[in-house]
Amino acid sequence: MRRRWLSRRAFLLHVEFFVLAAGCLAGGWWQLTRALAGNGLSWFYTFEWPIFAGIAVWGWWHLIHEDPEAYRARKQQPADLDDFPAT
Repeated sequence: MRRRWLSRRAFLLHVEFFVLAAGCLAGGWWQLTRALAGNGLSWFYTFEWPIFAGIAVWGWWHLIHEDPEAYRARKQQPADLDDFPAT
């Protein structure tokens, strides 16, 4: 459990997530101030940026809880031609 949250890979994911999420939330705040100043299109972006931050949360959570051994096995396994549909 500790390795999952405190490894070098996890630390880089934490930093990347916080930078990305903070940027998305700052973008949402910026668009809110523009919308309140009278820019109608900014209302859409006011809600879009926090959604992007939510996607960042989902991606961060998924990558932190991904099993590294399963990931390595999946990357080393060659693509099976039977998995592709016939043309």
